[in-house]
Amino acid sequence: MKKYYKSTVWLNATIFFSGAIATFAVPPFSIFLFIFALGFGVYLTTSNTSLKKTFISGWFLGFGWFSFGLYWIGSAFMVADTYHKVLMPVAIIILPSILAVFWGFACVLSKLVSKKNHSSIFLTIILLSLFEFLRAKLFTGFPWLMPSITLSTNDFLIQTFSFIGSFAANLFVLSLSVLPFIFICYSRNKYFIFSSLFIPIVILLTFSFIRFYNKNIQKIDNQLITLVQPNIEQKDKWIPESRNSNLRKLIQLSLQNETDFKDIDRIIIWPETSFEGSIPNEMNFLSNISKEILTNPKAILVIGLLRIETNKLFNSLVFLNSKGNIINQYDKIHLVPFGEYIPFRDNLSTIANFLSAKDFSKGEIKPNFKLKGFGEIVTLICYEILFTNEVVTRLTENTNLLINITNDAWFGKTVGPYQHLALAKIKAVELGIPLARVANTGISTFISPYGKEITRIPLYKSGVKTVSLVAPLENTIYKKYGEIIFFVSILSLLIINKLSTFKLARE
Repeated sequence: MKKYYKSTVWLNATIFFSGAIATFAVPPFSIFLFIFALGFGVYLTTSNTSLKKTFISGWFLGFGWFSFGLYWIGSAFMVADTYHKVLMPVAIIILPSILAVFWGFACVLSKLVSKKNHSSIFLTIILLSLFEFLRAKLFTGFPWLMPSITLSTNDFLIQTFSFIGSFAANLFVLSLSVLPFIFICYSRNKYFIFSSLFIPIVILLTFSFIRFYNKNIQKIDNQLITLVQPNIEQKDKWIPESRNSNLRKLIQLSLQNETDFKDIDRIIIWPETSFEGSIPNEMNFLSNISKEILTNPKAILVIGLLRIETNKLFNSLVFLNSKGNIINQYDKIHLVPFGEYIPFRDNLSTIANFLSAKDFSKGEIKPNFKLKGFGEIVTLICYEILFTNEVVTRLTENTNLLINITNDAWFGKTVGPYQHLALAKIKAVELGIPLARVANTGISTFISPYGKEITRIPLYKSGVKTVSLVAPLENTIYKKYGEIIFFVSILSLLIINKLSTFKLARE
């Protein structure tokens, strides 16, 4: 065994595959027990004696996790001609390599502050959680594929987010993953360390089970949500010749069973950039569409499309009434780096122009839209649903519904759309607010405040679903206290770590 640890190549290879195997705990595979592979990787990383080797091992752990978990990003270079295919390896190798640096620094820092001859596994899970927090905040943030996403795989486990939120849930998952290896790392104080992690985990799981069993989903039958999923391939969406057929498909889906919904408040939702076109150029056309679809004056149509204002381009959505008027407009605020804009375009104009001719512009925060019969609505486009704090700043006590439109057609039949859906479900549970999610090729669903999919249109299926709105919860513990819970959890574990080292020193 000692020879194995001295073999850096074999050790780091095992650590890499530990991170890779752990991604099978993430949707759509959802084999939760595989999260212990991540704990095994953390354990092996702490076996290194030097700081350099610890950093490299931590990086390999992260690279295994991110390269296997984010491989689907490369699909965006294959489904359409928007991006240069030659850059695909850059996306699927460079991005995971950069993200893995956060894990490398977390591991080396834990080794640096650990006492000599004392295992750093306890500090490693604390610092990995802190560095995941930083990863979600720095450089516009990328909180995708945090370890906490594994809790979304189960109706009971996902309730955890209502109590502690995504960042503290990272700490929860990492603590759980290393529990079997505590007895290997610690000799004299292993029971104290194990109990310090195991007891809070059991308490939180118990409360999560109780929450789900006592759930109270209140349907509002006179307020309806209609999800329209056209399933239009990305390569066909922007072809002018396909425009009419694409629109006809959207209209026909929207008109299904319309006679069943007379004189009822109803929101019909189309996905992000629903068709080839933009406003204000399409104002008359949009007016005609809404009049054709909205035969019920109480119905509203939500359409995602581009908006042009002088030299600016926005990724937008609009609310249309039965008279053909735009009654609300929202421009996407949190843009995707390299997807919707090129960072430092002015300084790197040659490279930027090669990647993309024009950037999208960032929208401005406006008061939430209040719709008669539905109350206050928060609208989010694509991966804006990931950023909890940004969503929370837009919430009020009267927010009744989240609407998230997206276009995951870029990522084909990969795990990407399933991960995106999982992250959306987490937000509904964290905030206790129902979420209507509409995607071009799927997965479209209406999610309760408990993370339950009330209805669903599968990936790469066209369809339409209409459901009753459900009432939001009065509050959740996480919504009330936010990231205070995360920092209190970190502080508590640091105190436990100090007590354990003090106890070990006395012995």
